[in-house]
Amino acid sequence: MPNVEKTPRQTVRVEKDLWDRAGQAVGARGRGAAIRDFLRWLTHETDELPARPDAPAA
Repeated sequence: MPNVEKTPRQTVRVEKDLWDRAGQAVGARGRGAAIRDFLRWLTHETDELPARPDAPAA
């Protein structure tokens, strides 16, 4: 089948402010990777807790 992604899309509900702040912390396209890394840790696929990005400048 053409245009079938290797990983299906998942939908989560997240407050807009939290989503925006996450995008600022890891970059708009880095949120998915950050979520996947956390889920791998959460499900014991890895023992390494994902690193937290540096705090944005105040």
